[in-house]
Amino acid sequence: MKLKPSRVYALGPEGTFSDQAARHLRMRLEDPKLAIEYTRTIPEVLGRTEADARALGVFPVENSVAGTVGQAQDGMTQHRLTILWEINIQVRFSLLTATPLDKVERYFAHPQAFDQCSGYLATNLPRGEVVFTNSNTESGNRLLEEPKDSPVAAIVPIEYGTSHPKLLVAEDIQDYPNNTTRFLVARRSSADETPDFTRQKTSLLVEPMEDYPGLLYEMLSIFQSHGLNLCRLESRPAKTTPWAYVFHIDFNNSPNSTACLEELRTTRNRISVLGSYDLLE
Repeated sequence: MKLKPSRVYALGPEGTFSDQAARHLRMRLEDPKLAIEYTRTIPEVLGRTEADARALGVFPVENSVAGTVGQAQDGMTQHRLTILWEINIQVRFSLLTATPLDKVERYFAHPQAFDQCSGYLATNLPRGEVVFTNSNTESGNRLLEEPKDSPVAAIVPIEYGTSHPKLLVAEDIQDYPNNTTRFLVARRSSADETPDFTRQKTSLLVEPMEDYPGLLYEMLSIFQSHGLNLCRLESRPAKTTPWAYVFHIDFNNSPNSTACLEELRTTRNRISVLGSYDLLE
């Protein structure tokens, strides 16, 4: 790969799944000295990436169990960013505590971890009250800061759990064994962006300029007429107008991608290409 960024921004601290995705990117870029700078929130990743023309940002956008990461999805529409790659990371969780499970009163969890382990938690921590954290690593660190006899627990990445064997009570507590998080790698957009439809996938933002009957049918019919397969379709609040919505669409590229995009631009919708990209294996 010819790209030579100066740094990568990712949700920290070290040891998060975002960190794992950033390290995978660094390996694929064949640049072991590439700096990874950690942030406390996903919006900070997006903002700092947009502000730094030489940087890349890595952020989670969707989980195979819990669905869309709203902060990331909405942030892509608020910042001038172009998607370069997709990275898939298998997500496995452990539970740490020094207290019998039926005595746990509080447990630390990132909101996404809570969603992805909800079945296990409902069964095994019936008295526990969740305390949300900014990252999975923070969940473990918050537990370690508690007095040893506190009735608390933490949901942590499985690698974090194995490094604290005296507190490890359960592994692979995610509700589904194929639990996977989809990360995007992005850079600041340039003024002359041109989508490369030879890449595997393209992401679009569709902003309706007015509401009318058949809006969605009209849009989907264009994809169908050009033989393009949608791999994701989601509506999100438009933010600017109550009860108005925008659409996020991912589709698999084909030789017909250009013609499809040209026809989409003739509709009563504003079309923005968020990026054409490959899976970075």
